[in-house]
Amino acid sequence: MRSVSLLAMGVTAWLLLPAAAQAQATAEGADKIRLGLKDWIATHLSTPDKSIVVTFQGAITVEPQGSSYKAVIPKADIVFDADSDPAHLSIDPIQLQMTPTGNGWLDTVATIPSTYRVIPDKDDKGVEVTIGTQALRGVFAPQYHAFMSLDGKLGQITAHSLNPAEAKGALKIDGLALAGDSKAVGPDTYDSTGSVALSGVSFIDETGAQLLRLDGATLDAKAAAADMAALRAFSDKLTDLQKRYPPQADGEMPKEFLADLGRVFQGTPKLFDDLDFRYGLTGVEVTPGEADVQKVTLASGGFGVGLAGLAKDASTFRITFDLAQLGIEPLPEFGQFVPHSATIDLALTNLPNQALLQALTGMLDSSATLGPDQAAEIAVGQLQQAVLNGNGALEIRSFKAVSPLTSIDLTGTLRPNPKAPLMMTGDAMLVVTGLEDALEVAKAQPDGQEMVQGLTVLQTMGAQDTVDGKPARTYKLVVGENGDILLNGTDLKPLLGMR
Repeated sequence: MRSVSLLAMGVTAWLLLPAAAQAQATAEGADKIRLGLKDWIATHLSTPDKSIVVTFQGAITVEPQGSSYKAVIPKADIVFDADSDPAHLSIDPIQLQMTPTGNGWLDTVATIPSTYRVIPDKDDKGVEVTIGTQALRGVFAPQYHAFMSLDGKLGQITAHSLNPAEAKGALKIDGLALAGDSKAVGPDTYDSTGSVALSGVSFIDETGAQLLRLDGATLDAKAAAADMAALRAFSDKLTDLQKRYPPQADGEMPKEFLADLGRVFQGTPKLFDDLDFRYGLTGVEVTPGEADVQKVTLASGGFGVGLAGLAKDASTFRITFDLAQLGIEPLPEFGQFVPHSATIDLALTNLPNQALLQALTGMLDSSATLGPDQAAEIAVGQLQQAVLNGNGALEIRSFKAVSPLTSIDLTGTLRPNPKAPLMMTGDAMLVVTGLEDALEVAKAQPDGQEMVQGLTVLQTMGAQDTVDGKPARTYKLVVGENGDILLNGTDLKPLLGMR
């Protein structure tokens, strides 16, 4: 089932508002806003494949009130998956108070319904969601179809089953915060930030037992030098393609869609310079109540991806991950080897932007004649060649993991090299502590023989060292342009069965 943001239904319904927002509200301006809302709803809310169908119980009204406009989107019935397993969501009227600013943008305050019920056709019990408090405000730019700033807060959110047998079960969220801001750095170009934050999340089952507690969850996004006009044009083209090429009976998109999508990408200018996303969790506690694992806790965790340098000849793709204070009660077998903290920072640098775009558009275009599988194989070959001919690298900036017994710390760089026998060169350094303690614990485990053998080999191959006063083993790996593979100066090719 496709999900539809309840907030988005209300506050993003201004996508086609006229750019001629005025300092003083007028009847003419109100009528243009009403027509814009009506047109947007007709062309954007209901989907071509009928997976979402929206029916309004009345007309949209917009009235001038001094320097502002008051808009009311009437009560609506939304049907999800109408052709297969339909479910109904009834939404009460949504109110919008819009005040034109000096530059034609709209300072908007939204009031959304406090109660929502999703009722499946095959089960009249359904789910009810309630919102205790709300404060939603943003500044919308009609010419970009986007909010340039956003400050929204929802509180005391509860979701529970309408089935009396499951009445004690509930998902509770103390607060949901939306924030965003944009700073102009050029014509139609902005540095933008946005975030979604949940606080005080808990899940109670039908017996009243708490299965999940989460202090906080966040999604942060950041775009540098975003071309808002180009982003709007790109979005409009994608919307038009979805309308022209609805999914086929088997759920696949028509081949013509892929070809046209390739042409859209080919003709799209640079949308932004850098783009970053990060997901985070804090204060996690899961109590499944099973015999094997009774509780899992986590102080914090995060995952991030980013692209930088898209406006240049080459870009960098980066992945980060962090974990702090993971706890498992009781510890399973070999649980002392499970990392309780970790950090990972990997980067692919100097990726050739033009070659990547050509491979993508070529794959989409050729999918219509060669089929997606063969087109993808050709694109992968083109990408490999482009990376080999470039000056890129895989940088292991940080790869650390710490368990109650051991710690590992890996750094290094690998570079594609078409002249090298292995098609790459590079070096890496691995530092391991706690091997002696790990060996003693593994020997005491009934099923630890294989682990003992592996740890013994690892210990033998490492060079003795000391890190922070603790015994350590170090492993320096070098892959040379002549094909050498050296570990602490020893040739590994015989061990690997290579000449």
